[in-house]
Amino acid sequence: MDKIKFNIDEKSLFYGMVNDFERGQTATVHTPLNQSKDPNKWHLDILELNRHDLETKIIPKELQKECLRNTTSQAQSKLVSLFEFKNILLDGDRLNTDSSFCMYIKEEISKVIKNRQGEEVLNTHFGRQKLHYPISLSYKRDGFNIDNQKVLKSILKQNGEFAFVVRGFEYSLQNKTLNFLTTIVGPHKIELSKVFKRAKGTGKKLLLNEIDINDYSLIEETYCYGNKVTQSEIEKIFEKANKTRAENGKLGEQIILEQLSHKDGISNLFHTSINYPTSPYDIEYYEGNIKKYIEVKATQGDKKIFNMSSGEIKFMNRYKENYILFLITNVKNNNPNIYMYTCDDINKMKYEHPTTRFYA
Repeated sequence: MDKIKFNIDEKSLFYGMVNDFERGQTATVHTPLNQSKDPNKWHLDILELNRHDLETKIIPKELQKECLRNTTSQAQSKLVSLFEFKNILLDGDRLNTDSSFCMYIKEEISKVIKNRQGEEVLNTHFGRQKLHYPISLSYKRDGFNIDNQKVLKSILKQNGEFAFVVRGFEYSLQNKTLNFLTTIVGPHKIELSKVFKRAKGTGKKLLLNEIDINDYSLIEETYCYGNKVTQSEIEKIFEKANKTRAENGKLGEQIILEQLSHKDGISNLFHTSINYPTSPYDIEYYEGNIKKYIEVKATQGDKKIFNMSSGEIKFMNRYKENYILFLITNVKNNNPNIYMYTCDDINKMKYEHPTTRFYA
């Protein structure tokens, strides 16, 4: 094995979004490793880091203090391992940063804690370990150059100023590089509530904000990157045709996913738009070490016509070397027609603006 690949909690590390929740919301920046009593359900992929002697041997006391700050439960913890990654990639490409990224494993050692009522109770999470990767962690002395936020800012700059979610990491034992596996979820400063929703209850944790294809007004609003458009305006312009278009789009995506799933030489096939409907593309995968981005347009008719939002066009031109658009006509027929276009193909096409929107 020359690579250690591990996923993290899909809503724990994200960047480039505006926090629009009433009481605020921050990334959880950790992933539980041994939450279950069943070892088969432990995050063995992450624990693989410890098996390859990758941890930092000498950790200064000040850095240990930064990592061992008390949680809301005031449970005491011990630092199990700390990892400083100096050579960083972004989806397979070298990241332009001079800072290193730090993660660490922490274990709860308090057998008794105080609950919200101030009563002492047994800690049901005694012995629990988590992988932490706090955005605010910065430590630039004693030979360390850790600045997690600066690394994330470098990702934002290098990916074309798109908001993103980190889905996992890949560490190369041979090259000693940490590869950030990211998914773009929308334009820079997209509202957090458009990407995630908050769960009910005391903790109000984040959940994926899946969009119902029947809510066509929300789908169309999502595509108006950077421009706030009211639901009534959208309904007047697009009306119920958007519902049909959304249904056709999802059907088209399933057709392309099915084809790609049988194609040799690809890996990490991911249906992006199902998990993150605000993303400017629909599907992603790797072909060797190169990440590919797929947009799918589908129509019930036989005319080769499709619409693209300004956000989709911006993304296409930023990632044109790795971008493919599939147009499916007669999508509800048994044998639909499938056409493939590159960014250069699309930029040579005739286009028109059916409507012009004015802001007074």
